[in-house]
Amino acid sequence: MDILDGKRHDKAVQPFHLGRIVNFLNGGKHWGWLSEAETAKHYQPEQVKQADILFTKRLRALVDQWIGSGKDREGIESPLNRNVNAVPTGYTQPLFDVLSAWLNRNMPTPALMRSGKIAIIAQPPKDRTTDEHGLVKFRDPEEYGNECAIFHFKELLDTPGAHRVGRCNNPKCRRYYVRRRLRKAEIKRGTYCGNCTAAGSVERMKRSREARKQRLVSLAADRWDDWKQTRRYGEKADWVARQMNKLSDRAITAKWVTRNRLAIEAEVERRKHAKL
Repeated sequence: MDILDGKRHDKAVQPFHLGRIVNFLNGGKHWGWLSEAETAKHYQPEQVKQADILFTKRLRALVDQWIGSGKDREGIESPLNRNVNAVPTGYTQPLFDVLSAWLNRNMPTPALMRSGKIAIIAQPPKDRTTDEHGLVKFRDPEEYGNECAIFHFKELLDTPGAHRVGRCNNPKCRRYYVRRRLRKAEIKRGTYCGNCTAAGSVERMKRSREARKQRLVSLAADRWDDWKQTRRYGEKADWVARQMNKLSDRAITAKWVTRNRLAIEAEVERRKHAKL
């Protein structure tokens, strides 16, 4: 069965559709018909502005949930695990329900072609409707913006690049982009656009150092309460450092133990409370 949606579906133009949606995510305009002269005259400029704001906010929320559906509780991302049935932390409704409700409101219609074939006509939401008396009524601009946002999200899912869309983890950027290749391996330290690779390297190094420190703190906590205040054991920091060096691949000094004493004691307390 043919699908008539005004687009070519060959691989040559699919990157264009994907790039257009990413442009919308990054604040691009012309997502609907409100900016066209014939349509705009039925709305106030402020209404068109608010529709733009709502469209962008809604589309970003949908795509963020889509990206989040591929992350586990630890924030480790597996793009291949993205799905519309998941409800990531911070969301209350699966994307499946959003798309299903939208489809009921904007059901594609069958049409008989001159060739005798039956085709499905799938077009973007219209900015106007017709009531039971045949009178044309222009839609509320914010409602129209919301419907178009879901439509373009549906369009994103229809492209092979849906699992390659990402959002830069650099808080000063946060732009959406498309990876050249689909990451099959887990992404443990966030993703960054091409303009923020340096920031990504710094962040990954920072997280690596924090993880290494946490491993050492955990190692110190393992032996912290084993120390006894006797001449044989000596100073606590010296004794704990010696115990750690038996298991660590790097030299730990008493100075390091003293400097991280509060973190070690906090980890010891955390473990005690976890056992209660």
